[in-house]
Amino acid sequence: MASRISGDEMPVIEVDKKYLMGLCRIPEEELKEVLTMIKAPIDEEQGDIWKLEITPDRPDLLSPEGVARAVKGFLGIESEIPQYAIVDTDIVVEVEKVEARPYIACACVLGVKLNDYIIKSLMQLQEKLHETLGRKRKKVAIGLHDLDKVTPPFRYIQAHPKEIIFVPLGKSEKMSLDEILKFHEKGREYAYCLEGFEKYPVIIDKYGEVLSFPPIINGELTKVTENTKNLFIDVTGTDKNTVEKVLNIIVCSIAEIGGKIGKVKVGDKIYPDLTPESFELKVENTDRLLGLGLKEHEIAEILKRMRYSVIELKGGIIKVLVPPYRIDILHEVDLIEDVAIGYGINNISPIIPKLPTVGKKHEKEKISEKIREIMIGFGMQEIFSFILSNKEKQFSKMNIPEMQCVEIANPVTEEYTICRTWLLPCLLEFLSENTHNKYPQKIFEIGDCVLLDENCEIGAREERKLACAIAYDKANLTEIKSIVEALAKELNVSLVIKPYEHESFIPSRCGEIYINGKSVGIFGEIHPKVLENWKIEKPVIAFEINIEELFSKKLK
Repeated sequence: MASRISGDEMPVIEVDKKYLMGLCRIPEEELKEVLTMIKAPIDEEQGDIWKLEITPDRPDLLSPEGVARAVKGFLGIESEIPQYAIVDTDIVVEVEKVEARPYIACACVLGVKLNDYIIKSLMQLQEKLHETLGRKRKKVAIGLHDLDKVTPPFRYIQAHPKEIIFVPLGKSEKMSLDEILKFHEKGREYAYCLEGFEKYPVIIDKYGEVLSFPPIINGELTKVTENTKNLFIDVTGTDKNTVEKVLNIIVCSIAEIGGKIGKVKVGDKIYPDLTPESFELKVENTDRLLGLGLKEHEIAEILKRMRYSVIELKGGIIKVLVPPYRIDILHEVDLIEDVAIGYGINNISPIIPKLPTVGKKHEKEKISEKIREIMIGFGMQEIFSFILSNKEKQFSKMNIPEMQCVEIANPVTEEYTICRTWLLPCLLEFLSENTHNKYPQKIFEIGDCVLLDENCEIGAREERKLACAIAYDKANLTEIKSIVEALAKELNVSLVIKPYEHESFIPSRCGEIYINGKSVGIFGEIHPKVLENWKIEKPVIAFEINIEELFSKKLK
């Protein structure tokens, strides 16, 4: 299950309906109906081209091959995890320290049969993954190459901007790395990904031929054409888990059109790692959420159609293996959602619960809505982020000492290991991912944070908070102070502001907000060290207020 991080629209892919129908082996009307059920509805039809709107939590559906794989499972044409042909190779990638993009994973697909449409489809998958999981190439970038045009072993190195020259994709003349950033259209578009680094990432072969200058451009030498028989794939980035997951998505998608997945030794690791993750699903939890009264074996059959492998049914617990391309499965509830989809959402009849009481909107939600309207009226854009985070984002990058917090037992990914204790790191992460967009950037978030509390029955409590951040060249303390005061006026509360020192803010450029003699928040100019940690080059002003403290009497 995914959460929104920005206001971006859902990704849309273009597919040739005849190609998709051929992959699925079903008639047009039936295919249209199924697409709506599997989170890939048709958004627009233009002749033989369908535009499919893909939900953000299913990046494995960003190609027609991925969509067909899901459709065939849903209809029972195929079931369980696809069995791809995997072979060993002697291809090695030697990895040096690359500060701009520390992580790389590679694989190859051998014996592929490509045509013009399939190549365009692969390029579309590549770019859609760049835009979504790759955060416009800043977090992850993918390179597809004609393996037969270069000679292993390959090397992943960092080089000075003028040290290496090669012919970039789509050009006929050699250019240095800095020339590509200045004059090549892709270089200008994605140069922001390498801002602040003196050396740039490059992948070269045994003889120094350049495969790729990630995340900017591949070399013309390894351009993929209809004559390409063997593909080499590189994925580089700043987050190891995402790099590995993206590689799995793309190799599994390519393998759907034929060919064998080849293993590649990258540093001391072997990729791709297509080992399925194991999860347990309790029948009682499925029934509690869906209310369908499904039996153990019925749930198992549905999961098989949703392309899971069922390895054990015992005592009301179903053990399943998750396909390596399903990176959205983080919890049992994600499996239950797929049970609902496999059963057919349209087949579930809603029932009004028999309760002796009538519900109403919680006071906290009423207050949050009012604040939301005020902030939007101030010209701010609302964002939504995960309540899960990690210690580096919540503490280290914010220049504050680590504090005790609610930690996740056996986290699935290093990206999400704790529950957030405050919102400002989430806003700064958003700004760091949008440095290529226009300024000023004015954002806010209203969300829950989790704090340890021994007085609570479960040892922790949730707090609703409001945070706001503004980034542009002229951002200053007076501006953020005036917004805090204007907010208080609109909410009809009296506040007192006192000087305050906080490690995340510039000394003497920070204030503490008091309501009725009680501290409810802070504001100020973000410290340059914090901005450097997040790779934000513009001044940032921000505030964070505890809404529950602000309206403690109403919320009791």
